[in-house]
Amino acid sequence: MRQSYDHFISRAHMREWATDNRVTVLRRNDVNPKTLDIGKTIAAEKGLNSPTIEAAYGKIEGAFARASRRLLESSSIPTHLDWQAVREYAVLIHDRYPALRGSAADENGLPGGNVMMEPNPAHWGGGASDHLAHLATAMDREHLKAARLQLLPVFAQSLPPLSQIFHVERMLLGDAGIHAITLHSDDETKSTCVAMPLSPNALVVFGNQLIENEEARHIEHILRFKVAMESTVVVDTLEAPVIRELVMPMWRFQPQPSGTGAPKAINVWSRPEDILDSGCDDSQSSS
Repeated sequence: MRQSYDHFISRAHMREWATDNRVTVLRRNDVNPKTLDIGKTIAAEKGLNSPTIEAAYGKIEGAFARASRRLLESSSIPTHLDWQAVREYAVLIHDRYPALRGSAADENGLPGGNVMMEPNPAHWGGGASDHLAHLATAMDREHLKAARLQLLPVFAQSLPPLSQIFHVERMLLGDAGIHAITLHSDDETKSTCVAMPLSPNALVVFGNQLIENEEARHIEHILRFKVAMESTVVVDTLEAPVIRELVMPMWRFQPQPSGTGAPKAINVWSRPEDILDSGCDDSQSSS
């Protein structure tokens, strides 16, 4: 797969991490983290979309920003429209993966870009036939993104139906910002969710069943590592505790992001002996 060097994290999301409109940013080709003024620049190297598509994305990001403020207030009661805004934003950042959005340096899409559209764990991690995976390379990337944008409300409903907010320890924001996680408590019991950092101390989880607090702690740790491992640029608060204590040491040994820029699911087992009997790809497994 051709590598895309575009990096994108929406301003609306970065502002959740900001102090006086500033955040700390680290890119994989940088030695040290830098302070970013959100009002002057975006974590992007090249234009990602046509102006029309970017304006449409901006409306979704604005709705997400308003909804997330209400979702994070303990005294607020989220509405259906708030949750829908967060769901559509989750689909939007799923669309920012290189394989899905294509590279701004190439007028065509990347392999897999028109196959894994829905942010559904069942569609993540491969499995697409070669001819479908490479069909995007013959299609204009902006046409692909326009089609996904039109289907955004439908794809938002394809996320697992139950939505929960968990207040946790320090979270990290990255351009790989949404992940599918399956927890296997034993060889028969499992729970699958899609998780996304929401703020420096909160995450949102979409699941088929309610997630317990103990499971949420596992998801918190896994999500933090997944964002760090798969992102090409990460955002932290000005103090940057996660960048300095986790990301910088990790990236010294892992100079390139894991994976190929397409979303993939991860399976996590409580008992290592269950992994061998699972039939899952070891590259997507952990214990």
